[in-house]
Amino acid sequence: MQTDARSPVSANLDAPQSSTTTLVNWLLRTQEGILFIILVVLCVVLTFASPVFLTGRNIGVLLSQVSMTAITAMGMTLLITAGEVDLSVGSMQAFIGVVVMSVINQTQDLFTGIIVGLALGALIATVSAIATLWLRINSLIATLAMLSIVRGLSYAFTSAAVQNRTTLPAFAAIGNGFIGPIPWPVAIFAAVFVIFYLIFSRTTFGRYVQAVGGNKRAAAMAGIRVNMVKWACFVITGMLASVSAIILLSRLNSGQNNAGFGFELEVIGAVLLGGTSLQGGRGSLIGTLFAVLLLGVLNNGIILLDINSSWQVAVNGLIILLAVFLDARRRRSIGED
Repeated sequence: MQTDARSPVSANLDAPQSSTTTLVNWLLRTQEGILFIILVVLCVVLTFASPVFLTGRNIGVLLSQVSMTAITAMGMTLLITAGEVDLSVGSMQAFIGVVVMSVINQTQDLFTGIIVGLALGALIATVSAIATLWLRINSLIATLAMLSIVRGLSYAFTSAAVQNRTTLPAFAAIGNGFIGPIPWPVAIFAAVFVIFYLIFSRTTFGRYVQAVGGNKRAAAMAGIRVNMVKWACFVITGMLASVSAIILLSRLNSGQNNAGFGFELEVIGAVLLGGTSLQGGRGSLIGTLFAVLLLGVLNNGIILLDINSSWQVAVNGLIILLAVFLDARRRRSIGED
């Protein structure tokens, strides 16, 4: 009988090497790892290029700003993994913002305003889901129409911004307060990320989302209620868009009917760049997180280095093209196309 000639000492020495090799492979061979490397390099460059970048105030502002994109992107990751997309999340920021601000002004109650906002997000998402799943309209077209409808509703609701007429400390804290040294928006995002990471990676629903996006016919034959899973992803995305809208409402201290222009591109661009497949079936919340941070740091650098802010819009478009190209190349490499 052949035995392993390695001593226990040599076996123990191999363990760290194996862990190191695994880490290196993850960094160099996965989209999440490559994004992490680029993010670190960009942070180092900006640290030397601008003395303001690494200050506590700038980091706090940066993380608070990207938290709104990141929260909505968590839901969008699930939705795109399931094979659908929602272009109306930017318009939701405007409409939900003006409605929630009006409700809070009238009731002087933050909790009522939050419930109304979440319900509106779920309702708008449900309408998009009905158009997509039961009326058989492509989700790209259905939610593009919803983008215009909801934006029009926000303009019809008010011709100007709805100003805050309350003195509720909790309302101001949502967007501008701190839990110790941590801004409230960052704390809210951290909670959202942990919850949905566990849902996506550890629950039956998470497996259903990936199965439905990968092959909905096979998923249906396996007994999965495809439309209900997709509807749930639409609603989750709508409600998380509502959370982002309420945070923005608090930060601006008013509901503005022109809020959220381009927000959907930021969210979708981050999700695709993070490794989620536009064709469905594959998603990465960690990749989405790194992509949101990378885009946020890049935009922050553009501002700190006094570069024309119009480049922020151009960068978002280029990021989407890059993400789709990387996804197409990955699919060809594994024979899916």
